[in-house]
Amino acid sequence: MKIILLTVFYILINSNANSQTTITGSIRDAVTNEKLHGVSVYVNDINKLVSSDYYGNFSLTDLPNGILKLQFSMLGYISYSLTIETDKVTDPIEVRLAPEEISTEEIIVTDSAVEKSYQSETINSKELMRQGAMNVSEAVTKIPGVWQLSTGTGISKPVIRGLYGNRIGIMINGIRFDNQQWQDEHGLVMSSDGIDNIEVIKGPKSLLFGPEAIGGIVSITDEHPAPIGKEIADLNLKFFSNTLGILGDMGFKGAQNNFNWLIRFGGETHADYLDGNSDRIPQTRFGGYTIKTAAGYMKGIWAGRINYSYTNYTYGILEGREFEREIASKETRFDRSFTGPHHALNVHNFVFQNTFIKERSKFRINTGYIYNRRKEQEGNDERFLPDSLQFGDLDMILKTASLDASWTYTLNKFNKLTIGTQGFKQSNVNQGKRRLIPDADVNSVSATAFLNYHKDKFTFEGGARFDLFSLNTTESGVKDSSDYFPAISRDYRSVNGSAGITYKLFGKLLFKANLSTGFRAPNLAELTSNGLHEGVFQYEKGNIDFKSEQSLEGDAAVSFQNRFFSIEISGYRNNINNYIFLGQTSDTIKGYPLFRYFQSDASLTGLEADMTFKPADWLNFRTTYSTVIAKRKDDVNLPLIPADKITSALHFELDNWKVFYSPYFELSVYTAFAKTRLSEHEKGVPGYTLMNAGFGCDLKFEKQLINITVSCNNLLNKVYTDFMSRIKLLNATYNGTTFFANNIGRNIVLAVKIPFKLSYN
Repeated sequence: MKIILLTVFYILINSNANSQTTITGSIRDAVTNEKLHGVSVYVNDINKLVSSDYYGNFSLTDLPNGILKLQFSMLGYISYSLTIETDKVTDPIEVRLAPEEISTEEIIVTDSAVEKSYQSETINSKELMRQGAMNVSEAVTKIPGVWQLSTGTGISKPVIRGLYGNRIGIMINGIRFDNQQWQDEHGLVMSSDGIDNIEVIKGPKSLLFGPEAIGGIVSITDEHPAPIGKEIADLNLKFFSNTLGILGDMGFKGAQNNFNWLIRFGGETHADYLDGNSDRIPQTRFGGYTIKTAAGYMKGIWAGRINYSYTNYTYGILEGREFEREIASKETRFDRSFTGPHHALNVHNFVFQNTFIKERSKFRINTGYIYNRRKEQEGNDERFLPDSLQFGDLDMILKTASLDASWTYTLNKFNKLTIGTQGFKQSNVNQGKRRLIPDADVNSVSATAFLNYHKDKFTFEGGARFDLFSLNTTESGVKDSSDYFPAISRDYRSVNGSAGITYKLFGKLLFKANLSTGFRAPNLAELTSNGLHEGVFQYEKGNIDFKSEQSLEGDAAVSFQNRFFSIEISGYRNNINNYIFLGQTSDTIKGYPLFRYFQSDASLTGLEADMTFKPADWLNFRTTYSTVIAKRKDDVNLPLIPADKITSALHFELDNWKVFYSPYFELSVYTAFAKTRLSEHEKGVPGYTLMNAGFGCDLKFEKQLINITVSCNNLLNKVYTDFMSRIKLLNATYNGTTFFANNIGRNIVLAVKIPFKLSYN
């Protein structure tokens, strides 16, 4: 790491203002040759955005002399990326964008984007708006091989190929994000406002993203800056019929040639949701607000950006022992108070991104800091206070400082080498009466090397990584008592690698294969848990002698695509040594069932299929299938593994008509199979099928554009229970009627986006 920093410093002091250049070009329709106005040209490395003018021309000034990737995007056209060496470009660039209904290779042949050897998929901001999802985790379930683990509608976390929690890495703006993810009911705690895209990467990715990425990565990128010379704003509103919820946010941003800024603030509030029987599921209400700011500056070979966000959310928690009392309460349908059990979270997230580009070298030094305070409170409602078994409230503060530094050198037009280091320093402090984990300090540091080779139809990606992970806890409590935590000190070391290839057969047939290893040290809960798990009320105990998990996954995929049809089929097997899982015992502590963490070798085998049929320019049919089979070495099924699923969607993208631009209509079906592959003490749930619908358009009144979408999830108001719901087994009897904690019923979501200018220069 010191070598990287010293090298960057050397480059800085030896650089000069003359190491800048200007790139110009024109953009046309690949079919009609028409000049395209308003195409976004984005340079990700330096966070600079311009738009093509009325004549289809664009100009990027003050670019560093080096290798940059330009991304061209416009509504109704296939996004296109082009990698250039700025000091070698002497003539204007000519770009041809293909309409979305065209996907033949004959039109675009200059795209230099490298094929990825691993499986990934991205959801952009437009898709987020159209889906009407309640949270980020629900949005990514549209991707094959991805599910969600939920506690009501507000609390959820992504499940990738059967793995979740600390086995899934969360990245925000390129930096590791941690908010006590070791607990099942600890969701991501973030709003969907101000997000540009969400990328899901499947399989062990410890090589690129560090420990705790043995299942995959969810990478969230905030919105792009404003186009240079513009000051713009937008207002976003969403209304949710089922929860009587409203979400609103407003953003302002502007950019000059070397400086850009933005600020966005918003909030949301939701009442308890109703199931398909119109029964209220109590204490599933949630709400909060978010503030996001960012500022970027570029000078010479350096481009920097500071991102800061503050999130304050509160989530109601449905506890099994209080279900009946909640059903009997006289709360109104609109009640949003948090007088009962709830979680209150405050998260400060700071990211400082730095990129240095000079000739064939690219240096990245990104730092981050997260302050996460989590309070789990029983509330101030008198119904919840008198309880001799009450363990008290929980109050934890988690502080994380992270570093991600790398040097990428382009050896030639075929080879690129990346050397880097990652690390984080973390502390957990308890301030409440109840403790689930002790005060602790965690440190992690790594060294990585990665080679990328791409020539014609063949791509190779591979590398190696060394990790050192240490954990130290503080002794607390009285020995041999239920609140005792011993002082422990553990070091974990691991060497991991990855190798993958892609090869294009016959031009349109693509083959992918990847072999990766991953590493995850036991988390604090698995090592030291000694307390009551809120919500389901089970007592959990860890094991300080656990070894680290080590995974080895092989996956392969084949895909075919032409103008009318595309299909991709992928299969994988992930073997995890020393897999840690939670299992119920026959013992109890203070009347609560005792659960212990256990360790065993395990394997997860799965298949994903994705097929799209496009018989006409305006019609698109897509269907996907996902399955995962997870077993211990003794052939017993692993707990809490999602059921197989099939999704199908019929999408109509219609022509513009009068003031209606880009109108669309979509009808989709989500089917979850009955859960039959069960672990010990697990109970299955029936399968179910949900029908969803959505439509929308852009309304244009003179120069004002308004985007409107309406989505209806669970159109037929189906009564169902998903296997990955943590409250699926809860029930209560009141006045002779039994109520169940089913999933949400019909939910109509109206979303409105109004962009406008702050200046008209």
